[in-house]
Amino acid sequence: MWKHTILAVAIAFAASDCSMREQRRQQDDFSSAFHKCRFVTSTDLADKDAPTFASYRVAVPQFTDRPRLDLKSNPTARMYRTVLRHEIAQGSNFAGHYRVAVWGCGSSCATFAVVNLNTGRVITPEEFSDTSGVYFDEDDQKAFPGSQSEDWLFAFRKDSRLLVVLGDFNEDKSREGAFYFVLDHERLRLIHSTLVKKNCEDLVQKDASAR
Repeated sequence: MWKHTILAVAIAFAASDCSMREQRRQQDDFSSAFHKCRFVTSTDLADKDAPTFASYRVAVPQFTDRPRLDLKSNPTARMYRTVLRHEIAQGSNFAGHYRVAVWGCGSSCATFAVVNLNTGRVITPEEFSDTSGVYFDEDDQKAFPGSQSEDWLFAFRKDSRLLVVLGDFNEDKSREGAFYFVLDHERLRLIHSTLVKKNCEDLVQKDASAR
């Protein structure tokens, strides 16, 4: 009798283990499919109406100044003075005599500021704090040929006033895509947005039905 009981328990345990492994496999398959669906690609960001670097071309001076950081020009200047001073030391990379400084603000989160290397003035865009790039990667830079940025969430050139920010605008998933800013009279103006809508609800519904 005990042998039959032990055998029954073993069979039940094996069946339970198989069931759990199958559930884990299905969860892994769903997770993989969901992430594949959610990831933004350079094709998603293609936009024939978007402005181009060439439309905002500027001359690049042979030399730029290395001013002291103007701490009174912007609250960001005082708060992030260490990283901004480090960036200034590396010279211009944007719009002739400006420097785009990018730094992290958490997991997959980044923010930025632009520094005028002739005056030390710090410029930040209005109504923008940071961007989240959870579903963005290096492949997205293919949508912006000619970009000289080293960070995949930003696209810009040394000879252009156009700057593109990728990700979830202010970490808002409803505002995901590419956001085009232009430097105009010491202000960064948002002039165009390419919003990406990734509809992965079918996968979620199928997964819920399978459960």
